[in-house]
Amino acid sequence: MYDEIKKLKEQKDQGLNDNTYEQIFQDVLGKDTHGYLRAYGLGKSITQHFKVKRSLLDLSPELIEVKKKADQLIEEATKDVENARTEAEKAKKEAEAVRNDVDRKIEKNNAIWEKKFHQLMNFIKGGTYSNDDDSRNESSS
Repeated sequence: MYDEIKKLKEQKDQGLNDNTYEQIFQDVLGKDTHGYLRAYGLGKSITQHFKVKRSLLDLSPELIEVKKKADQLIEEATKDVENARTEAEKAKKEAEAVRNDVDRKIEKNNAIWEKKFHQLMNFIKGGTYSNDDDSRNESSS
């Protein structure tokens, strides 16, 4: 294995580019994990060995793209929240209208039943049943 590494270093010195050297190195030793080279242990990282470190200038297009996506997702989420808020307010108004309608109907029915109850009580006490205009209006409602 050490002979292969020595051979690879000689090839690098002869003019192979870093990407080719890195590929050959990975073929011999396997893919590195956690940012450290297998042959060098925990003492030397990949960036220290190859003397290559991505700069902010190299990352700026990626950062711009990520920022655009994040802004777009935030904008979509804001729109979704606003739509949900509008729908909730609309549903609340509809529920309030239904509740008011039910309350009016209950009041109307209570008034009708209260009059009928009084008529029944008058009839039981020996009074006469009156079929006046109020009872005709109530029955037509």
